[in-house]
Amino acid sequence: MSSNTHSDSMKYWWIDYPWRYIQTNLREIDMLDIDAKQYVEELKKFNATIAMINTSGILASYNTRLKYHFQSLYLKGDSLEKIIDECHKAGIKVIARTDFSKIRRVIYEQHPEWAYVSPEGKIVDYNGNIHACINGGFQREYKLEILKETLDTLNVDGLFFNMGGYQESDYSYNYYGICQCESCKKRFKEMYGLELPEKADMNDPAYRKYLVFKEKTVDEDYRRVCEFVHSIRPDLLICSDFTRDTGYIREEANTALDRPLPHWQYSASENSKWIRGSYPGFRASTCDVDFIDFPVRHVAVSPAQQELRLAQSLANGAGLDYYIIGRLDNHEDKSGFERVKKMFKFHKDNEQYYCQPESIAYIALVCSDRKSAEYRGWYRALTEGHFLFDVIITKRLSKVDLSKYSMLVLPDVRYISDETAQLVDSFAQNGGTIIYTGQTGFYDECYEKREFPALRSMGLDKFLIERSDCRSAMFKIRDDEYEFLGRFGRGEKLIYLDGSYIFNDYNPSFSKKLAYIPPHPFGPPEKCYYSQVTDLPGFVCGSFGKGKTVYIPWYPGKLLYRQGYLNTWNFMVSLLEYYGDDFRVKGEISPMVETTVQADKEKSYYLLSLVNTNGHYGVSFFDPVPIYGLTCQIKVDKRPAKVINLIDGQPLDYKYDDAGGWLSIKFKKTEIYDCAAIHF
Repeated sequence: MSSNTHSDSMKYWWIDYPWRYIQTNLREIDMLDIDAKQYVEELKKFNATIAMINTSGILASYNTRLKYHFQSLYLKGDSLEKIIDECHKAGIKVIARTDFSKIRRVIYEQHPEWAYVSPEGKIVDYNGNIHACINGGFQREYKLEILKETLDTLNVDGLFFNMGGYQESDYSYNYYGICQCESCKKRFKEMYGLELPEKADMNDPAYRKYLVFKEKTVDEDYRRVCEFVHSIRPDLLICSDFTRDTGYIREEANTALDRPLPHWQYSASENSKWIRGSYPGFRASTCDVDFIDFPVRHVAVSPAQQELRLAQSLANGAGLDYYIIGRLDNHEDKSGFERVKKMFKFHKDNEQYYCQPESIAYIALVCSDRKSAEYRGWYRALTEGHFLFDVIITKRLSKVDLSKYSMLVLPDVRYISDETAQLVDSFAQNGGTIIYTGQTGFYDECYEKREFPALRSMGLDKFLIERSDCRSAMFKIRDDEYEFLGRFGRGEKLIYLDGSYIFNDYNPSFSKKLAYIPPHPFGPPEKCYYSQVTDLPGFVCGSFGKGKTVYIPWYPGKLLYRQGYLNTWNFMVSLLEYYGDDFRVKGEISPMVETTVQADKEKSYYLLSLVNTNGHYGVSFFDPVPIYGLTCQIKVDKRPAKVINLIDGQPLDYKYDDAGGWLSIKFKKTEIYDCAAIHF
């Protein structure tokens, strides 16, 4: 079978498989008394269809014959072979969890050249586990021997590689820096003729090259390993295997003790959206991580938070996925179990609707950095404004069909290739609408600053400077600009800015909107007034070919994500409504209700999903307050034959406007998840 094509002669098992995945991240002591039949019985209580089990890499959880594959000393219970056999008897697929990011100390002592080396010349030893470099012999060569033995020994259905790539931090989040091992130095020198940089510095040309080096070497390593595995087991599912056009991608919805707040309440939704939007042929597996953080692996997050994550996965086209440390039977905090079982049972009862549904979306949110505050702010605005949107990562823009979308949003997407810039310009040229913010396209895909803007459709002639000290700056709304800002009343004349403003030369064919007020005194009260209103814009807009574009020379998404004030939210949602009012679910719907629409491939039914997030309060997740009698309107092409509530199986009241094509559905009681199946 050739790479990058799907063989018609082989139907891969995962394509239409009901996806209810449980990872039991087995500790070495769990193998002392593990009972294969009990292990499977616990999985069946959850209606699980896939189990992920630790097999190899750092530790061999089966009897290995390889000298440098550290043998577990705890194999007293049932063997992995027996556990896998019992899973298969119960109709449960098994994914082998592997981890080649570390080696045990005794192996390092025989092969120190396999280790990561910090800029200070030190290795990372974490509880006797030494970080192994991706360019060293363990990961480049010996990993293949371990994989071959694993697949020859264990009849698994798939593979998962944990902690791939460059591991520069440990489990305590200590950062050690860029690896300086001889393998990295040699490979970087061969590729670029340069010495390795010793610190992360975007002003250092060598470091910018190093970022590209990491991308290329990780991609090459993964492709090499996947092709090796295919040569042994062409039927095997491999997580993030991009040598084929089908497979699965797994992302965690998790928390961390020291992660900067606010909590990202859309974690599971966003994971699901970017996978399904960027890789339509892949199963999205958004993992609900049971525990709080690495140091607190035995204590669960709120049951409501776990249920919310699973509801978001359902609503956004992902399979269900749950991850605990240890075994299900001996887990010491089972507070989330009943919620997880409830969602898995709902999926089982309705699995005909949830096997690879396709998103009905009119907007694509383009993303180059999923942790970017600017990106997350626009994600919030789109979600809370009830717009129907997908997420596409930048490098996949040329691989997906953009013709299905009417609008693109590019929030500070700085690093794009000339090819991608041309593709985006063509989207506008052919009639699409685009909203840009920040320094979108100011750099190429190799992190090098451009002299001139790459995107002609942005309306910029030249970038001048970004000023970062704009606290107390504002924009004044003039009378003729309320047309664009429908959520502002005439008594609201200002939009606040905090942070950076970008000074540019603009194409004269573009219209400048809003008037920039530079930073002004804000104390003492007697001096709290401004005296200068410039003609610098808060945004510019214009036509490009058959399309329309908007450029915002600041970062409203960053403000919304960090502060969340209605002033910023209204600005962003107003622009989205002005240019895409029909691209959303309408009705008197709280911003705290997430809405999505999905359909089967034949469009014989639509799923209108509602996720009630109002239980997210401050930094806590509680059960949401139920919403009664919520009415939603969506645009559909034809009159439905029936509308069924999937929660209770009962019909829902609806009305259809033949003239406008708007379908109005009234829900009865919306708890954490609600869903209307609209049959045509």
